[in-house]
Amino acid sequence: MNTQSHMLMGGALFGGHDRRRIAVGMLGGLAPDIPQILIFASLRMLGAQDKTIFGTLYFSNWWQIANALGHSFLLWGSLLALAVLADRRRASAGMSSLSVFAAAGLTHCLVDFLVHREDAHMQFWPLSRWKFVSPVSYYDPAHYGLYFAWFEATLGLSMAVLLMVRVRNLWARLGLATIALPYAAVPAYFLLFR
Repeated sequence: MNTQSHMLMGGALFGGHDRRRIAVGMLGGLAPDIPQILIFASLRMLGAQDKTIFGTLYFSNWWQIANALGHSFLLWGSLLALAVLADRRRASAGMSSLSVFAAAGLTHCLVDFLVHREDAHMQFWPLSRWKFVSPVSYYDPAHYGLYFAWFEATLGLSMAVLLMVRVRNLWARLGLATIALPYAAVPAYFLLFR
């Protein structure tokens, strides 16, 4: 699933109606992809082409381990368990920011587990290098990628609208609209220019 979808999902599922918690949920949805984003940006600044980055370098052991750390069920599950325990000890009403962050990160990992094929993550590393090769790809047309892309775009736009209803702040709404723009822009491009 695309990073902006994970961000919107984190905010929509775990942020409630509180702007700060929505932001924390969106950050938790982003967090598992941060290693990949940093690696990609660094390689592009060094002049590497997308074909080399995602055709060769992505499958290097060092990058696979970076993705494994970011998408670790062990890491995110442990963080969520600790946060929930801390919430119970404090007898706080609702989820703390740490619980929201961890729940959004774990949800990101679970969704990616279900929609990655050859690009799957080692989500039980360092205990195992095993990868679940899903029958569904979030992007590959040979494995339902077109259907999933339309589903993701619909879901992403729906979550963005839901969050805009929950958040009345103009700047927050503009930020959400910016995050949701690719869902509308990509189909519009293909309809207008193809």
